[in-house]
Amino acid sequence: MSLLRTSVNPPRSAYFRKVLIERLHRDPHELRVLDVGCGGGLLSEQFAGMGCDVTGIDLSAPTLMAARRHAEASGLSIRYLEGSADRLDFESGTFDVVCCCDVLEHVDSPDAVVREISRVLKPGGVFFFDTINRTFRSKLVAIKFAQDWRLTRLIPRDVHVWEKFIRPQELTHLLDRHGMPEFELAGLSPAMNPLIALSALIRNKLGRMSFAELGARIKLKQSSDLSISYMGFALRPSCKVD
Repeated sequence: MSLLRTSVNPPRSAYFRKVLIERLHRDPHELRVLDVGCGGGLLSEQFAGMGCDVTGIDLSAPTLMAARRHAEASGLSIRYLEGSADRLDFESGTFDVVCCCDVLEHVDSPDAVVREISRVLKPGGVFFFDTINRTFRSKLVAIKFAQDWRLTRLIPRDVHVWEKFIRPQELTHLLDRHGMPEFELAGLSPAMNPLIALSALIRNKLGRMSFAELGARIKLKQSSDLSISYMGFALRPSCKVD
């Protein structure tokens, strides 16, 4: 969670905010947002802090309890509910925005999840997402480096399965199939000197640097490189993009 908060979330949240406010010209105070697979509430809190009316769902009850405690301590009003991404318990056309991040690469049926997200979006609604590409580079970075190799391991070995990673053309096919043919993709790429990242990782392994500090050193940035991780948004008709 600390790595997500300090490394992944800043460029991702900045991109979503820019799209929503500067390009789509939406007033956050008028938006109902659903965070699918909300986990500890990183994105839910970002949208709530912008003034949105936010609901987060997740399958993990303990994680939802932690999210509720953190939101309360932060003075944010967010509804957290237990639920499945492929069977959203909401009426069709309920939400202005749905976000689904760090989720699609874990589910058994991305098709079912995208279908449900499209269903609960209002006409003109916005779908924000991120996921991991299925490439040699992603296998090296997200599987071998981050999970398998003992000296560099950052997360448990069973967190990611490379075969479940989603190529951009596979995801865009699902978006088009489920009524969201207008979309944009952007890369999430390393933004730091590799030597600085290696030094920070060594200090973390030696117990001299927290995971939050490590995440701040291993920074990501928006890019045009989709080869490892990518994010984006899609629109239900109709909503004009500048």
